[in-house]
Amino acid sequence: MRKPYGLTEDDLFDLERARDSLALVHALAQQADHPGLYQPQMLAGFLDGICTDLNRVIRAATGNQRRI
Repeated sequence: MRKPYGLTEDDLFDLERARDSLALVHALAQQADHPGLYQPQMLAGFLDGICTDLNRVIRAATGNQRRI
């Protein structure tokens, strides 16, 4: 089933997950004055996940991803 803007349930889930990851990174950044709270690798992992989710949605939106 497609949602508004032609999103599938999977596309919407990917966008929601990216939004939640961004909110978490934002919360961590606000705590940057607490040394040792998070490692650069952890931040890189969150950003990589965000990019992956957004790339899936962009591919779907541009029609470059085949639907089954």
